[in-house]
Amino acid sequence: MAETTIKALPKINGFALRRPNLLPVLGFIALLLSVSLFFVWSRVQVTSLEYEMSQLQSTLRDLRQETSNLRLEAASLRSPERIERVARQELRLRLPSADQVITVD
Repeated sequence: MAETTIKALPKINGFALRRPNLLPVLGFIALLLSVSLFFVWSRVQVTSLEYEMSQLQSTLRDLRQETSNLRLEAASLRSPERIERVARQELRLRLPSADQVITVD
């Protein structure tokens, strides 16, 4: 079997060279990437929620206008003059004669 031998790293100007420790650098890059991705994700969420809020405000404004229109229509349909006109013209109703009225004591 061949044995592998690890050679000692050379010395330059009295300083011993050593292999760089990449773990802290990779950890810092991973942390920076995580923070950056979180920031981008949060901005996308904020933009999405602002768009949704705008749509809901527009829908609310339309519904309030429709409610106002429906209240106005209900008030016009409830008016006594209109009810009497519909009763006389469309339903052909008329006021009762005196002998048709019965009073209850």
